[in-house]
Amino acid sequence: MPVEGEPPVEELPREQCLHLLQYGAYVGRVAFILDGRAIVLPVNYLAEGSSIVFCTAAGTKLTALAAGADVAFEVDDGRPLYRAGWSVVVRGEAREVSDQQELERLRRGPLKSWATHPKQHWIRITIEEISGRRIPET
Repeated sequence: MPVEGEPPVEELPREQCLHLLQYGAYVGRVAFILDGRAIVLPVNYLAEGSSIVFCTAAGTKLTALAAGADVAFEVDDGRPLYRAGWSVVVRGEAREVSDQQELERLRRGPLKSWATHPKQHWIRITIEEISGRRIPET
């Protein structure tokens, strides 16, 4: 139960989380362990079906995800003046996309990396768990 004076926090159903992941944001944060330490990096991404994809250049910290890694991925949006906003968190496994047909499809698709040429490494995160919360405007 919400405490008097505090805004209510709504748990979002899976379908709404997926919708916000696909259409509510275009930059997310990938959290993973690198050399025994937690790291969080922003990426622009595309959510499609049951996964998230983004591309990265060779030699970046994100290429450490190529061989498969447990990751968390987060997107959010907020309206600070209204004390409102939402957040969606995904847990899954990241792997480099290696299928040539899929790589060509992704390279021709709508996602254009802000930081690297789209012919670089593409990473896919499977959506194994997804959850979301919203604080509505009051």
